[in-house]
Amino acid sequence: MHVGLIGGIEPAVTFRYYQRLFEIALAKKFSLELTVVNCDMPQFLNNFSQDKKENQASIFAELASRLQKAGADFVVLPSIGGSFCLNEFIKKSPLPVQDVITPLRTYLDTYKGKTMGLVGTNKAMDTKIYNLTDGINWLIPEAEQFDDVHNSYVALATEGKANRQISKTLISASKKLIDRGADAVVLGGTDLFLVFENHQLPFEIIDCADIHIGHIATLAAK
Repeated sequence: MHVGLIGGIEPAVTFRYYQRLFEIALAKKFSLELTVVNCDMPQFLNNFSQDKKENQASIFAELASRLQKAGADFVVLPSIGGSFCLNEFIKKSPLPVQDVITPLRTYLDTYKGKTMGLVGTNKAMDTKIYNLTDGINWLIPEAEQFDDVHNSYVALATEGKANRQISKTLISASKKLIDRGADAVVLGGTDLFLVFENHQLPFEIIDCADIHIGHIATLAAK
């Protein structure tokens, strides 16, 4: 199947999805058809910060139309932040939407632990990844760290790299969630790999992007 990818919301994520999908295609010996369109990041951040769901959904739908014209069979939204308008986008999109949250939900349904720590944007943490709550007890950073985690994540997403302070803040917050009883920490952002993939940590990390990429690769191989 032909994959249509909305890129540009988090530049490092766009590259990661592109790279990992091609690596999987080579390993599993199937031909990958992939088209990428770019979403305007400043415009997205403005709509996200002001909760303009209909505006952003319309922008995503227009990008999906371009992907459809290029031959895509479905559209991939590789962003938990972008999922703030997911329901509105699904209604407007001319293509089936493959979001991050659905495969993450499926994964967590079969996961051995049911108390999950969560780091990400304030919306992702406040809403428990947009009401992904069935059978899960979520732990989020306490008040004194909550804004620091959000601000560190936004800086990471916009800069596309993790400096020492960003990494320290996010890893420290994650460790505290484990200390409070979390079985694992869910990375509530597809670019959090920039912090966590280069650290050997004494607790489990669940990377929503890895789960999503695996799901997309399965569809692409059909």
